[in-house]
Amino acid sequence: MRNLLIVDDEVYALQAMVEGINWRLAGIDRVFSAGDAEEARMVLQSQSISIMISDIEMPGETGLDLQSWVLKHAPGILTIFLTGHALFDYAQTALKLNSFDYVLKPAQADQLLKVVTQAVDKLKAGEQRSRTNEIYESVYKRWQTHKPLLTERFWKDAISQRVTLTRPRLKELAEVYGAEIDPHARILPIVISVEEWVREFDLRDEEVLEYALRNAAREMILGDRPGEVFQDHSGLNIVLAYEKDGVVPAASQVAQNCQLYIRECGTYFYCRLSCYVGAPVAITELQGLLNELMDMERRNIRELEGVFVYDEQGKKPEDRFLPIPWFSELSILFETGKVDDLRERVEEIFELLAAQEQLSPEILRLFYHAMLHVVYPLLHQKNVSVRSLYPGEREPEESMVTRSLPQLKLWSLDLIDRVIPILYPDDHSPMTIVDQLCIYIENHIGEDLMREELASFAGFNPAYLSRLFRKEKGMSLSEFILQRRVDKAKTLLSESTVKVTDIAGKVGYYNYSHFTKMFKKCTGITPQEFRKQSRTV
Repeated sequence: MRNLLIVDDEVYALQAMVEGINWRLAGIDRVFSAGDAEEARMVLQSQSISIMISDIEMPGETGLDLQSWVLKHAPGILTIFLTGHALFDYAQTALKLNSFDYVLKPAQADQLLKVVTQAVDKLKAGEQRSRTNEIYESVYKRWQTHKPLLTERFWKDAISQRVTLTRPRLKELAEVYGAEIDPHARILPIVISVEEWVREFDLRDEEVLEYALRNAAREMILGDRPGEVFQDHSGLNIVLAYEKDGVVPAASQVAQNCQLYIRECGTYFYCRLSCYVGAPVAITELQGLLNELMDMERRNIRELEGVFVYDEQGKKPEDRFLPIPWFSELSILFETGKVDDLRERVEEIFELLAAQEQLSPEILRLFYHAMLHVVYPLLHQKNVSVRSLYPGEREPEESMVTRSLPQLKLWSLDLIDRVIPILYPDDHSPMTIVDQLCIYIENHIGEDLMREELASFAGFNPAYLSRLFRKEKGMSLSEFILQRRVDKAKTLLSESTVKVTDIAGKVGYYNYSHFTKMFKKCTGITPQEFRKQSRTV
């Protein structure tokens, strides 16, 4: 709403201006009047006035005095002065008092209407500018608030592998995100790897702690130096220390800061960390160096909670691939439910892995997936969900399980302790592989049972199977087979009329002389003598 105040000590002139002009044509909603400055001030204090038309020459306080008051108490009002004298000094004073215009009396209606219309247009333009400025201020404040986030997004895109980071590409990204980046400056990158949370947290708590870790890195690693701390798309926390006044922080000093950072985070944030410190590089070379640091982090599966400084000259050669042939053996041990043997074999495997000078991270991931490949079919056969292994818990993530050899070992032993009770509840005694093998031998007693064939059935190497069989049965595998063949032959000799030569074939002997020799070795008599004695009895 736009209101107009007309101030004049001449009553008829005031009435003519108030009632004789259609102010709505100028965009005025309401018109107020006053006969002197005091009355005008009362109106100004009680009403919302946009434009004031005031006579200059009035008894007592002049229109100029009134304008001085308006400038102090309502500076947004546009004032149009009226006077009967075209004196230059009045005009000068009016201009100094920031009046909108200066009209000589007697003023024509159309002239006043025109001036007020111009004043309304000025007010509209000012309001539009104010709205524009408000929008700008709001956007600017939001931009300032989100500037750290925009800078973080800039770096995430800048170091991603989607594009090569050339100077033109760097400039383009900086413009998109409004990031203030010097493309010629050098940067020292540090990669922070969370190796393990020493307490159980849900996903939200972990995110909060990761945020706290980044804030702590900003304070303890960067200190008062310019830089950025953010989490990349893979989940690694990255610190970028910027060049300042031509100087990049020394890697040795940063390494000391990282040592303190690791200790403090272990104490207050319940985690184990490692830091991988790079070398000063141009921004266009940052992607390559970060890849090197991430490769250092990926391949470090032995030394945890440490600070590792990048050394181009001292880079380790590529790891060798170590085959792991033990999973058929572990599968059998899982199937038979022999917890102690299974744990013992896993311990032996990890001792073997720990003895390798160059152990590849791929081996850890291969072991992880092979263990799951062994367990999943067994659970499926029991109609058991894999999820049931971790009731009310988060299933361990591959990246954390395979982070180091000790963590993989702990996970493997824990997996055994979780799977075996589900496969074999307390009221069910699992059948050992040796028991299964004995049943297999009974069912194939008439065949030529070779040790290699039996080892293949059990999924073990022949030597290990022989040791395992003697441990459980107290006799060798060959002794057991001989015993079962002779027992089967005794049954056939005493309970059937099958020829002795045919009986030899039915119990796996295709050479009659050899059958007679082995039978006599076990019983002290020949097969014919045994049949005669059994029939006599």
